Amino acid sequence: MMLREIRRAKGWSQTELAYRLDCDQSIISRIERGERSVTLERLRSIAAALEVPLSALIADEVA
Repeated sequence: MMLREIRRAKGWSQTELAYRLDCDQSIISRIERGERSVTLERLRSIAAALEVPLSALIADEVA
């Protein structure tokens, strides 16, 4: 998942993204490390917060 790369490219911390998603920073950390499963609904929310298409989060590499 490209979450960490996209978040960093925007210059956002995990805390900033968590704030925008109204969740705890530890959830973002666990998702980025692959320690937490992510529902399609959550992925859509993350993509919307990052203002990227959903497909950008599941791409194998940065375009």
